[in-house]
Amino acid sequence: MEDGFPYLPSGSQIILDRVAQQTVLANIRDQLRVNRKQLVAEVRSYGEHLLEDYLRESGRDLPDVYRKTGDSWTSLIREAGLVDISQAHDVVLASQLNETSELEEDLLRRMTAMLCVDDPERAETYTKLVSEDAPPYAELSDREQILARMLFFALWPNGGGHTSYDAGLQFLRSYPLVCAEIRQLAALGVQRSGYAPKGLGLGMQQVPLYSHTTYRREEVLAALGYFGLGGKTSHREGVAWCEETKTDAFFVTLEKDEKERAASIMYKDYAMSPEVFHWESQNTTSPESVTGQRYINHKALGSKVLLFTRPRQRDENGMTMPYTCLGQLDYMSHSGSKPVGIVWKLHRAMPADVYVEASAVAH
Repeated sequence: MEDGFPYLPSGSQIILDRVAQQTVLANIRDQLRVNRKQLVAEVRSYGEHLLEDYLRESGRDLPDVYRKTGDSWTSLIREAGLVDISQAHDVVLASQLNETSELEEDLLRRMTAMLCVDDPERAETYTKLVSEDAPPYAELSDREQILARMLFFALWPNGGGHTSYDAGLQFLRSYPLVCAEIRQLAALGVQRSGYAPKGLGLGMQQVPLYSHTTYRREEVLAALGYFGLGGKTSHREGVAWCEETKTDAFFVTLEKDEKERAASIMYKDYAMSPEVFHWESQNTTSPESVTGQRYINHKALGSKVLLFTRPRQRDENGMTMPYTCLGQLDYMSHSGSKPVGIVWKLHRAMPADVYVEASAVAH
């Protein structure tokens, strides 16, 4: 059904619009879904403490394990009595692995933020950062430091009360099961990615973000220098001017929820072709304003523009969806004022499935 019924007999077809398809798929998943108690029993019956092994043996997928915000593989295997204590250094650590604490639970509730790690550099660096012998933050390369900040804010969007990145990462490494889960999700994410990541190109080589990969908003803003300890650690708008990297980041949710959003902020954002995107500014922006001029004249001013899109705010399980990075944009034309409608040219054509979603909302 997800692929459009490719194996129907010749001469027959089933046509479902996007909403109907999503409704039917959601109903099917609901029928196949087990409750928490049943899932724990199933995990116990397979006896696998590694997530990849369980998924392979059971035929289930990550959404079956991470069904809502706060779910984690660690909590499942702990309930199932499958925590591997063979690597524990001593009896005290072995005892801790079989128990949970409020601080560890806070970290485990953020494991769903790791589900979007799908490019090799991020996966490799996150894995390095959660290893027992990880180097101090100051000894990391410039790119690794940026990636360390991305991981930090993915886990603690508000900074977590840590006084430094080193303090936060050392705290993280004191929870070996959390680190093990991050390593497993990073490896699985790269294996399952259906896109080919590509660097952002001229002028942004120093930023470890890739087009056609997925990110949490916190990761993007950390990478672009918008988030930082002692500075900003929150952002809810659809645009962010990142002074440190001279970059405007556009966060677009393609399917606007009219019940949740006032008509005054229902921006007209849609794909005109795989390489052209129509975007509307905030309602306070005019072409003559400082912000409007920065958008229109970004090349002359030496600033960059990046586009990040997602189909909806939440998936069928109610979890916040990550954004797909569509890369750099170049200004083509504009019209109107407050808001300004701007047509942008993408440096790299968007993936076919993203284009289908992004063009459908135009109608």
